[in-house]
Amino acid sequence: MRPPPPPPDASFPRPPSTAFPEGEPAPCVWVVDDSASEARFIKTALGAGFLVDTFPDGAAMLERLHSGRAPDVVVLDWEMPGMSGPEVCQFLRGQPQTQTLPVLLLTAHGRPEDLVQGLRAGANDYVAKPFRTEEVRARVNALVRAKRLVDAVRRADHEKAEALAQLDALLTSSPVGLSLMDRELRFVRVNARMARMDGLPLDAYVGRTFAEVLPRLAPQLEPVLRRVLETGEPAEELAVSLERPGMASDAHVMVSYHPVRTPGGEVLGVGAVVVDVTRHKHSEGELRATAEFRERFLGIVGHDLRNPLNAIRMAASFLIASEQVPPALARTVGRIISSTDRMTRMITELLDFTRSRLGGGIPLTPGATDLGLVVRQVVEELELVHPNRTVRVESTGPLGGQWDADRLAQVLSNLLGNALQYSPPESTVVVSLQGGPEQAVARVSNPGPPIPKEELTLLFHPFQRAQTGAHVPSGLGLGLFISDQIARSHRGTLTVESGPEQTVFTLTLPRGA
Repeated sequence: MRPPPPPPDASFPRPPSTAFPEGEPAPCVWVVDDSASEARFIKTALGAGFLVDTFPDGAAMLERLHSGRAPDVVVLDWEMPGMSGPEVCQFLRGQPQTQTLPVLLLTAHGRPEDLVQGLRAGANDYVAKPFRTEEVRARVNALVRAKRLVDAVRRADHEKAEALAQLDALLTSSPVGLSLMDRELRFVRVNARMARMDGLPLDAYVGRTFAEVLPRLAPQLEPVLRRVLETGEPAEELAVSLERPGMASDAHVMVSYHPVRTPGGEVLGVGAVVVDVTRHKHSEGELRATAEFRERFLGIVGHDLRNPLNAIRMAASFLIASEQVPPALARTVGRIISSTDRMTRMITELLDFTRSRLGGGIPLTPGATDLGLVVRQVVEELELVHPNRTVRVESTGPLGGQWDADRLAQVLSNLLGNALQYSPPESTVVVSLQGGPEQAVARVSNPGPPIPKEELTLLFHPFQRAQTGAHVPSGLGLGLFISDQIARSHRGTLTVESGPEQTVFTLTLPRGA
């Protein structure tokens, strides 16, 4: 005998709608009961907060199961024609898609063994008839919340599995060594490339601490890892050498450590990125050795060339002084002298360049020097070479200081020589000298085409020469480089500005250099 449903009288008012988290759809409840009045009563008891569908028997419900939205909860009557409630429940538990679908069993059976039978069939809960609306609604609510929690856990597990799969793919395909460690500095994940760099099997890492896996590096790197965990700040590009058993040399790697954080900012562990730079180190060493060899070679050649050049110049000078050279050959002998002088200057530049690049710097012999006197001597020498050119010297203030007079003459000769070469023949080159309390400044300016902007930044580099107008550069392109090095050796500066009206080189010298 099916007991009649409780009458919907004043003691059982229509319930308020059930509140669920905003943004989530209303729960879908399927009520399976062969009594239409009882099904309507249950629908009324649940209220407007649920989407309720009713079915007269289990077969109708199962037919609908795989079309449209699946229910969040199924409410099953125990006694029904055809399949009973426990039988329907048992069928649902046998299907992979409905194994965890919450089921509430309505029963008039009060014996404990009957209830055990229903629960064993797979019901999550039951309500005894006659029931109260509040109880039905509360139990359905509880099953909906439980299902949504289970669904959230499953989604989280699925997202976690996807993230781990992506992480594994990244670890496998990455061209650099990657690893993850927890707060105890135990390895959680390591890719094969890092294991190869360490010379260890891949299974030697996971579950073991950094000190256990890499005891030789622990004293150097464990404090860094602890600091990353404590401060949350990364440590980047640490140079580390790794022993390679059976190899003639160590491997060189660059290691970076970054904190691994939760979305809330909590530091969970440390991620390591290891880049093998062994080939780059070897290439740098080879390039450095090649450069040193080239520069030493230039120095040796420059030094050894001086002796024969001195002999040639002395012989040519002797011929001129003897007045025994026919007038037709005197000009040729003069060219020999000027050519050997130019070659001597080039060799001197090579020697200075070699000294500066090999770490010795430009040698100085500082002493009490009058910058104005040095400039006048250089101008007089250049006027002999360029008799048709005008060089105007302007000076203000004290111009004395502790400098190397010969080296300053070398700088000024280079700047004035360039100014005369790169300016129009009828123009005037100006040397402006200004003495201040702590420094002296010499400016060499000349009119002429401006130096292109892209060349200005390279002008003081070795083997660089300005390309302006129709002038064809001569020499090695070391003059400005060496002049800049001489200024630096005096703790001063050499700068250039070039515009449409003129080009200005500025030499600044501290007095106490």
